[in-house]
Amino acid sequence: MGNAKVFLSVAFLASTMSARADTICEWMGYSEAVINSAESTFGPDNRTALHGRALTQVALAMFEAVNAIDRHYESYLKLDRGNPRASQEAAATTAAYRVLVTHFPAKTAELDENYRIAIESISDTTARESGRQIGEVAAKLALAAGGIDPSVVQQPYRPRVQ
Repeated sequence: MGNAKVFLSVAFLASTMSARADTICEWMGYSEAVINSAESTFGPDNRTALHGRALTQVALAMFEAVNAIDRHYESYLKLDRGNPRASQEAAATTAAYRVLVTHFPAKTAELDENYRIAIESISDTTARESGRQIGEVAAKLALAAGGIDPSVVQQPYRPRVQ
C-alpha cells in the first residue's frame, strides 16, 4: 500500500465521516511537527524514510480507528468493528498518540501533555473510554504492519522515456 493511497484515504475519511475533520487534520499536522523536530536515531541520511514511515502509520492508525466505529470502508488491517457509540475523536487521537510515542519516545512528555488536553476535551466518558480502547488496538496494528525498512536504500523512481 503506497503512502499516497493512505493519505488520500485519510483525507477522504476526514471529509466524509462524522469524526471532526479538525481532529484528523490537527493530529496529522501535529505529527508532522513532532517528526520534523525529532532527532532521527537513524541519522540524517534516513530522515526521509523515518518521516514517511511514522507519518504513514499515524494516518493508517487514525483511519483504522475511526473506520472501526463508523464502518464505511474495508479495513486494511482487518480491525474488527468497534462500539458504534465510541468517540471517534478519542479513537483517532489515541491512535495517533500511540504511534508517535512509539516512534519518538524522547518526545513522550510533550506528547503526553497534548494527548491529555485533547482527550479531556471529550465530555462523554463512556464514549471516550471506548474510543480510546479502539485507538489503542488500531495503533498496535498499524505499528505491526509491514513497511519499507528505513535501513534499506531505496532507488528513486525513474520514468521510462519513449
